[in-house]
Amino acid sequence: GDSGRTCGPKGANLGELRFLFGERIPDGFVIPFGAFRAFVDLPIEPDGTSAFEWMKSEYAAIAEYPVGSEDRRHRVRGFLARLRQWITTTDPGPEFRAQLRAAIDRTLGEDAAAGVFVRSDTNVEDLPGFTGAGLNLTVPNVVGFEQIVAAVQEVWASPFTERAYSWRQAHMEQPAYVFPAVVVQRSFPSEKSGVMVTADLESRKPGWISIAVSEGVGGAVDGQAAESLRVHLNSGEVRQLAKATSPYRRVLTGDGGLQTIRAS
Repeated sequence: GDSGRTCGPKGANLGELRFLFGERIPDGFVIPFGAFRAFVDLPIEPDGTSAFEWMKSEYAAIAEYPVGSEDRRHRVRGFLARLRQWITTTDPGPEFRAQLRAAIDRTLGEDAAAGVFVRSDTNVEDLPGFTGAGLNLTVPNVVGFEQIVAAVQEVWASPFTERAYSWRQAHMEQPAYVFPAVVVQRSFPSEKSGVMVTADLESRKPGWISIAVSEGVGGAVDGQAAESLRVHLNSGEVRQLAKATSPYRRVLTGDGGLQTIRAS
């Protein structure tokens, strides 16, 4: 029920998984759409109009240019660059910082030096004829409060890259109403990670599970050096369609980020 209202589908589905499977799902929390919406009520310039009102005026100005024109592309590039710079350099304020610190303390407990993944979860992840999968930012294994604040702001800014903008705009009548929520989830040093789909991706038949899996942290995409499997739900039969071929895997580091080492 929260998906599309207070957070995107990623945060909502992770919440359901946590409810169903408990501590098998690493602990975390969601920074809702409303936090970003409050943030863009701050002035774009000292004593100036709010960033949100400025965004709306810029979108209106962009719409006056002919579609596909160089003048329009130039205006869009300048607008997005200024918006990203403002988002990543403007202090979100003491109230936001206090709420974020309390949520981090609850999530990490006594293990304050643990890392978290900071992931985008917008209200436009999935629209008719459009999927936002992979467009926006995930900052992996962030360690330290100030680093987490900076990562949140980077994630807030990520829907406003030129690539994300160009993919999204044809599907939006009110482009100012793009609101990123943020999923903050405790890092987990998985030995293997990947993607599971509850159908046979090749035949589209139900009754099978499709799995793409690689060593290390960060998942796998079907057909990209990952092991590709089909598992029959009733019989347990396993079909290996492709072997993992990547010579490397990514692991968590104690001071934040990921390290690439050789696969086994």
